[in-house]
Amino acid sequence: MILTCTAAATITALYATRLMVRLTGGSAWDTTVPAFWPLLTVILIAALVLVARPRHARPAAVVTMVCAAQLVGGGVAASRDWSQIADLEVLKVVTPLTVLLVIAMTVVCGVSLLPLWRPVTGWRPRHPGWLVAGALVAAVPPALAGAMAGFSEVALLGQVALTWSLPWGAGIAAGGWLGRSLRRIAALTVAAAPLLTIAVLTVPILPGTGD
Repeated sequence: MILTCTAAATITALYATRLMVRLTGGSAWDTTVPAFWPLLTVILIAALVLVARPRHARPAAVVTMVCAAQLVGGGVAASRDWSQIADLEVLKVVTPLTVLLVIAMTVVCGVSLLPLWRPVTGWRPRHPGWLVAGALVAAVPPALAGAMAGFSEVALLGQVALTWSLPWGAGIAAGGWLGRSLRRIAALTVAAAPLLTIAVLTVPILPGTGD
């Protein structure tokens, strides 16, 4: 299921990128999720690990969950970005493609939780502190962005939250239900995300990034 949805998301994203470049002259994801393609690649690799290496399924599932959550948020934020750079005729095609991508990544995120579930633990978090840390990660970046913009750009706060802070916060909060090694993997994956974004912005060599 994860492989199928990831393949569908990849095809959809490639088509959307090609369409946007052809009709608007701009790339598709650079203004919203600069690390879109690396994140999608990581999900594909993790999905292959889930299939080929069952004993590593749980660590791969954590990585998949964190990355897929970011693409879900980024896809929702992208829906707004398209309206700013494309006309109505383009939006009629690109918006459904974005919806398909969001749905595919939502399924990936949900399915990746299955290997992590342990009936014995139930829904009660074993490490509540991670929920608090996740809430802080989710709230602080939009607050900082709002402070720098003088809280005059409400849309900016929403975009920062959807694209980055909410997915990262969810990844950290998930550690409340995970064992020590998996909590570390979740934290490292979240920590790698901004570094990956900075790297892609610095060296825009992937489709849909840079000018």
